[in-house]
Amino acid sequence: MPVANRRKTRGVPVVPAPGASRFRLLMVVAALGLLVPLGASALQGAAPAAAEEQPTATAAPAALATAEPIAPVAPTPTPSPSDPPAAPTPIVAPQITSPAAGTLQSGSFVIAGTAEPNSRVQVSASTRSDPLCATTASSDGAFTCSTGTLPSAPGVVLRVVQLVDGHDNASDTVTVDVLNAPTVASGSASGISTGYGTVRGTALAAATVTASASGAAGIFSCTVAADVSGAWACNLGDRIPSGTVQVRATQSTSWSRGPSAQSPAFALQIDSDAPAPPRVTSPTAGASAPASGTAFAGTGESGSLVTVFAGSFAACTAPVQNGVWGCEAGELATGTVAVSAIQQDPAGNVSAESAPVSVTFRAGSATPTPSATAPGGSTTTPGTGGGGAPGSGASGAGSGATGSGSAGTGTGTTGSDGSSGSGSTGGGSGLGDAPQTPGSGTSGASGGGTGGSPSGDGGTTGAPGGTGEDTSAPLSPLAADGTWAGATRFTTTLQPVFGTAAGSNWLIAAAIALGVLALIAAPARLMAGALSVAAHNRRGRRGTLLTGRNRPRDEFERAPQVSVNPRVLAAIALVASALIGMLSGPIESQPAYLRLLGAICIAFAVLNAVSVALPRVLGLRMLGLRSRIAFAPHYLAIAAVVMLASRAFAIEPALLFGLVLAIGPADGTSVRGRARFALLHLLSLVVLGGAAWAAATVLPAATTPASAFLTEVLNTIVLGSFGAAAVLVLPFGALAGRAVFAWSRTAWLAAALGCFTLLAAVLLPAAPSLAVPAASSGLGATWVLIVAVGFAAVSLSVWTWVRFIAPALR
Repeated sequence: MPVANRRKTRGVPVVPAPGASRFRLLMVVAALGLLVPLGASALQGAAPAAAEEQPTATAAPAALATAEPIAPVAPTPTPSPSDPPAAPTPIVAPQITSPAAGTLQSGSFVIAGTAEPNSRVQVSASTRSDPLCATTASSDGAFTCSTGTLPSAPGVVLRVVQLVDGHDNASDTVTVDVLNAPTVASGSASGISTGYGTVRGTALAAATVTASASGAAGIFSCTVAADVSGAWACNLGDRIPSGTVQVRATQSTSWSRGPSAQSPAFALQIDSDAPAPPRVTSPTAGASAPASGTAFAGTGESGSLVTVFAGSFAACTAPVQNGVWGCEAGELATGTVAVSAIQQDPAGNVSAESAPVSVTFRAGSATPTPSATAPGGSTTTPGTGGGGAPGSGASGAGSGATGSGSAGTGTGTTGSDGSSGSGSTGGGSGLGDAPQTPGSGTSGASGGGTGGSPSGDGGTTGAPGGTGEDTSAPLSPLAADGTWAGATRFTTTLQPVFGTAAGSNWLIAAAIALGVLALIAAPARLMAGALSVAAHNRRGRRGTLLTGRNRPRDEFERAPQVSVNPRVLAAIALVASALIGMLSGPIESQPAYLRLLGAICIAFAVLNAVSVALPRVLGLRMLGLRSRIAFAPHYLAIAAVVMLASRAFAIEPALLFGLVLAIGPADGTSVRGRARFALLHLLSLVVLGGAAWAAATVLPAATTPASAFLTEVLNTIVLGSFGAAAVLVLPFGALAGRAVFAWSRTAWLAAALGCFTLLAAVLLPAAPSLAVPAASSGLGATWVLIVAVGFAAVSLSVWTWVRFIAPALR
C-alpha cells in the first residue's frame, strides 16, 4: 500500500478501506453535475440584462434623427397599504358609588353605581361564592343591587363587572366591613323571665354584645362578651318589675369601629313576683300513711311545679292544674317527719316553704282505694270516667319540664241487666329536663265513672295519674333565695347508712370497688413497678459522667430563705384545699356559698386533726411506734385532680380530698411496723367518716342557716374522710397503701376493697347522674367505663413491654 495513503490515529497507522477512493470520486462528479446547470442558467439570465443596459453600436445617427419622439410612459403607481380598522367607540367604565369604602354595613344593603347605559352588570362579594345579582343598567347608566344578608367579616370586597359585546370586561371594587346584628331571645325555656330579665342569643365569636330593654318600668341594659361559639347571655337588671319590655341588641368588634345595627325588637315578659307557698291538704296533720306509695295532694298556683318534701327528702313533684296538684311518692323512710312543699312558677320564681304537716309513715304500701259504687237502680244515665292527673317530670332543683300522663277514662254502661261499668287504664309518663335527673312516670290508675244500672256497680273513679319521680339525691327544702338560708349541693342529707335498700346498695358498692381494683389500682401498680425498674436500670447503665459540677455549691449565691410559721402555712394550705373543694361543683353568687366555704374549712380542719392525732396516739400505745407529722404540699395537687374528676363526671355532691398533713412512723421502723401504722392511719379515716355519716343521717331537716351549716360540715367530713382513705390506700410512692402492699398483698387487698366500697356507697346516689349525662352535664357511666378500661389497657401494655419485650430485644 502506498505510504501516502497511510495515516495515524493516536499513534496507530490506519489503512483506508477498499473503495473509499471511488466513493470520493463519485461525490466530486455529482457536485460538478449540479454546478454546471446552475452556472448556465445564471449566464443566460445575465445576458439580456447586459444588452438592455448598453446602447446598440450599429444604430445609425440618421435613423435616430428622423425617428418620431417616443412619448414617455407614465410609471405604474405603487399600490398603497390597506387602511387600518376603525377603533371601537369608547364606553363608560363601571363605578360603585354606594356604599363608600371603609364603611360598616349590617344586614341586607344596596350596592349602587353607574355603568355603560343598557349594559349588563354583575355584582359579587368576596365572602360569597355565587354572584349577588346580575342586572342591566338603565338608559342613563345607573344600576342597583340588593346584597341580601352577607356573613359578618372585615374587609369584604364588593366587585361590579360590566359585560358589553365587543369590549373587554371592565370592573370596579370597593372594600367595606360587614357586621350583622346579633340575635336575642329569652333566657328562660318558658319564655318568661324572673326579675333579673335574663336574655341570651348568638353573635360573632368574642364580640361585645349590648342588650337594652325599655318598658313602663324604665330602661335596662347589660353588656357581655360572646364566647368562642358566639353564644352570649346576661341579666338586664335586678328586681325588674313584672311586665313586658322590648329588648334589642347590638354587637361590636375590634375591627368594626362601632356597633352594628340593632336587632329586631323582642318582647320579653317579666315575672318577678314569687308565688305564694302551696298547701298540702293530704295527708293531714297527725295522719298515718304507708312508707311506700303515699299519695300527696294540695293546692297551688296554676302552671307552677310543686315539690313535696318528707323531711329533707324530695318525695315527689307535680304540676298545678286548675289550682290543684297531686302526686304519689316512692319509698319513704319510716317514722314521723314534717311534710312540706314549695312551688316554682314558669318564670323560675320559687315560693317559700309551706307550713309543715307532721305525718307518721309506717312500713307497708298503700292499699287500693275501694271503688265507688252506685246503689242499684239509683240512676239510668251513663257514667263518665274520672280524669287522672298528668305525670310530672322530676326536677333536681325544683324545676324542670313536666311529663305527661293520659287521664283515666271510662264509661259505665247503662243497662237493665245489672252489668257493671268499665274504665280504661290511664297511662302516665314524665321526662324532666332539669339539670339534675329526668323523672320517670308511673302508669296512671284505671279510671271509670259510676255506671247506672238497676243493681250493678259502675266502674271505679279514676285516680291521679303517674308522677315523674326524682331518683336523684334528696334535696333540702331550703330555697335558693339569695339569703344565708339558701341551699347548696352539700346541704342535701346523705343516704342512710342502713335503710330499706341498704342491702342492694352495699352489693352495688362492693361491685364498683372490685371494678376500681381491677381496672385502676392493680394495673397502675403494675405500670408503676415496671417504670421504677426501668428507671433504675437506666441509672445503672449510665455510669460515671465525664462532666459535672467541679465547684462546691457554697460558692454560688443562694436566695435568702424566708421562715414561715408552720401553723400559718398549715392554715393557708387548709384554706386552699377548701377552695379546691368548693370548685368541685357549680358555684352560685349566693351568700349560702360563703357559709359553705366556712363549713368546708371547719370540716377539713377536723379531718386533718383526727387523721394525724388518732394514729399518733394509738400507734404509740398499741404498737409502740413513734411517728412524725409533716406538711404535704403535694396533697394539694391530689385534691386538684380529685376536683377535676368530680367536675368531669358530674359527681354530686362531690368527691373530696381534704388532707394537707401527712403522718408516718419514725425512720428505722420495720416493714411490718410501717404497714401496721399505715393500716391504723386508714382505719382512723374510715372511723371518722362512718361516725360523721351516722350523725348526718339522723339530723332533722335543714330549715335554718345553722342546721344547714351543721349538715354541710358533717357531709364534708364524710366525703373527705372516705375520699382520703380511697386515695391513700393506693400502692404508690409514700402513700399508706404502698407500705401495706410491701408487707402483705392480702392485707392491702382487704383494706383497698373496704375503702373503695365505703366511698362507692356514699356516692351511690350520684349514679343516676352518671347514667344520664345529658341531665348532669357529665361524661356519663359509659365514658367512665371506657376511660377505666383504656387506662388498664395502657398500664398492662407498658408493664408487658418493660418486663418482657424490652429485655428480649436487648
